[in-house]
Amino acid sequence: MAEAEQRVQSDLRKMILRGEIGAGEKISEVSVAELLGVSRTPSKLALARLEMTGLVKKLPGRGYVVREVNLEDIEKILLTRGILEGTAAGFMATNGVSEDAQRSFSHSLRSSEQIIRKKSATVEDVEEYQTANTLFHTTIMEQCGNEFILMAYERIRDFPMAELGAVASNTNRLEGEFLRMSIGHAQHSIIHDAIIRGDAMRAEMAMREHAHATLDYARLFVGPNIEAQVPSLNLALVE
Repeated sequence: MAEAEQRVQSDLRKMILRGEIGAGEKISEVSVAELLGVSRTPSKLALARLEMTGLVKKLPGRGYVVREVNLEDIEKILLTRGILEGTAAGFMATNGVSEDAQRSFSHSLRSSEQIIRKKSATVEDVEEYQTANTLFHTTIMEQCGNEFILMAYERIRDFPMAELGAVASNTNRLEGEFLRMSIGHAQHSIIHDAIIRGDAMRAEMAMREHAHATLDYARLFVGPNIEAQVPSLNLALVE
């Protein structure tokens, strides 16, 4: 039964994230069972699991509804991500950096520094920077030495902009992208320095600001139409 539940949960999650089951759409154990050709029991258990992740919400009585996400929600998601990443950075500063983590940090910072030294950016540079950016963030979260921080993060990772290192970018405005990346690289350097020096408070606060200001930097550097640049889980835009 556990295997069937996991398969149903995985299939439903993919369909929701791809928009095949739309925001605001009502679903139930009966409709899921019919849709996926399974019995009602794994459908019921899978929906309960997805409710725990926040992708669906329980309706009064019976059934669920796929969550809608607006820009105010994304601000809250980024705030939550920043708190968790900041806590991870502070924990790492207090408890030390492993050799493996330091190699990842060095690779990330070296890659982003090489891009910043060019004084301008191409689309390929933006893609390469994002790879380095993701590595920096995942290194802190996954190697901070506190598995419970990562467990807490897993509860929100499916939402827009919650993925580690997620940014709102616009490769049609490369000058703005270069400015955003320059600031990002500088902040990574500050965070890394605080971690290495064992300054937990500095590492945590800098990491929180870095994560939480994602949309602010996008508005400043990649254009005012931020909605078009935000990865969306059926994003319900607020006028």
